Amino acid sequence: MFGKKKQAEDPQNYIIRKEYKKAIDIYRERLKAQPGDTNLRLALADALLANSQVAEALREYRELAAKYTEEHFILKAVAIYKKMLKIRPDMKDVEKLLTGLSEQQEEEEVQIASGDPEVFEVMDSDSDSDVATVETNQQQGLLKELSPEEFKQFVARLTLRHFEKDAVIVKEGEPGNSFFIIVRGSVRAITKGPKQKEIVLGNLGEGDFFGEVSLLTGKPRTATIITTAASDFLELTRADYESITKKYPRIKQIMQELHEQRAMEAVRVIKKSYREGA
Repeated sequence: MFGKKKQAEDPQNYIIRKEYKKAIDIYRERLKAQPGDTNLRLALADALLANSQVAEALREYRELAAKYTEEHFILKAVAIYKKMLKIRPDMKDVEKLLTGLSEQQEEEEVQIASGDPEVFEVMDSDSDSDVATVETNQQQGLLKELSPEEFKQFVARLTLRHFEKDAVIVKEGEPGNSFFIIVRGSVRAITKGPKQKEIVLGNLGEGDFFGEVSLLTGKPRTATIITTAASDFLELTRADYESITKKYPRIKQIMQELHEQRAMEAVRVIKKSYREGA
C-alpha cells in the first residue's frame, strides 16, 4: 500500500495523465521544504506552462535563471532565458539579462567540457559500466575562452531544443549541419566497429558538447548520438556558425584548437577498437 501511495504522489505520474494542477500542488509543497532546489523549481515552471499558467511560469523561470546565474551555471541561465523568449519574444528585459551574461562570463569561468564523442574511451557495448560523464566544473572548453563580445554574439545565435529519452539527435554517416551543447540531461555516443559491432564511445552530460568536427571539416557525422534521458540542448546551425566566424574568426580558431587537441586521442580510440575486434 505504501509503495502505491508513494507512486501516486509522484508528480510525473500526474504530468503524464495531464493532471497538471495536482502536479503543481505537489511541486509547490516540496519547494516549501526545499526552496533552493532548482530541479523542483524547473519542474514547477514546466508544469505551470503546460497548464497554460504562462505568467506564473515566467515568474518561476525568471527566478530560476537568476539562481543559475548566481550559482555560475551560465549555460543553464542562457537556456532558461531562451525559453522565456520563445514563450514571449517581446520581453526586452529578458533580452538585456541574456546579454548581461556576457559581462558576467568575463569574470567567471564558464564550465563546459570539450569534444566530440569519438575521443572518449571505448567501452564494450555489453558492459554494464558507464564511462563517467565529464563534470562541468573542469573549467575547460569553448565558452570560457570567448571574449564578452564573442560570447554575446555566440549565445545570440543559439537555439533551445528539447528531446525526450531515446531520441536520435545525430546519426553516423549523415551530413553534420549543427553543433549541440547539453544543458540538461545526457546522451550516449555509439559507432560501428569491426564486423559492424556496436561500440559505445562514451556518455556525455550537462556542459558537454558535440558536433563541432562536422562544422569544422564538413565531414559526415562520425557517431550516432542518442539521449539517455529527457534532455535540453543549445544548438548552433552551420549557417549561424559560418556567419559568426566570418565576423569573429577567433571562435573558429578556438574550436579548431580544441578539435586538434583531441584528434590524436580519437585516433587512439579507433585503433583500440579495431585491435579488440580483430
